Amino acid sequence: MKVLICAAAIVAASALTSMAQNVYSLNVVGYINIPLVEGFQLIANQLDYDGTGTNNTTSNVMGTNLPVGSAVYTWSGSKYTISTFALPKGGTTAAWSPEYTLNPGQGAWLSIPTGGLSGTSSNLTTVGQVDQGALVNNYLASGGGYGLVGSIVPISGGLQTVLNYMPSVGDQVYQWSTSAGKYTISTFAVPKGGTTGAWSPSEPVIQISQGFWLNSGAKSMWSNYFQVQ
Repeated sequence: MKVLICAAAIVAASALTSMAQNVYSLNVVGYINIPLVEGFQLIANQLDYDGTGTNNTTSNVMGTNLPVGSAVYTWSGSKYTISTFALPKGGTTAAWSPEYTLNPGQGAWLSIPTGGLSGTSSNLTTVGQVDQGALVNNYLASGGGYGLVGSIVPISGGLQTVLNYMPSVGDQVYQWSTSAGKYTISTFAVPKGGTTGAWSPSEPVIQISQGFWLNSGAKSMWSNYFQVQ
């Protein structure tokens, strides 16, 4: 997924920033292009629309250029909340309704209707500011369980080694493959005869703007520090 954060240079202020090979910045405001497919795909927002943390609404994050009939499914912890891009009764201009939030660190299903991309853009462009400083993902399930999440920091890499997620034994990551139509599942477990946890079959690698299901333990944490200067 292509990322361009406006301007020219990045200073590595942590191990995380040193990995951000595709992020360039002076003012840390820019955009991310998310390739679209028809059907369902898991995405995540990684930019704060206006830097306030309060205006990451469906309309602001998703824009108004997606095909009519597109929908965004966010997870409340017990059920989906669904926002649909549709024509109001008697109206001629499509709009998102009802409005929900899609904040940095929050994952969502995006549904594009069959035939919807014909003659339209094949990318969703999100815009906003990169969150900096001490960051905590608050979309892990409270007390453990399933959460629909994404990385707050717009870089790709190993969930634990690059993105600094601290797993508990038994944690599972479900990554959706649109082309295969199924999940790839990674589990953090203690191997037979071992004493420390490890990812099986391998550590999940999270792409920029990729959403995924995280079945986390009550003591699992996802916090890091990211600074662009």
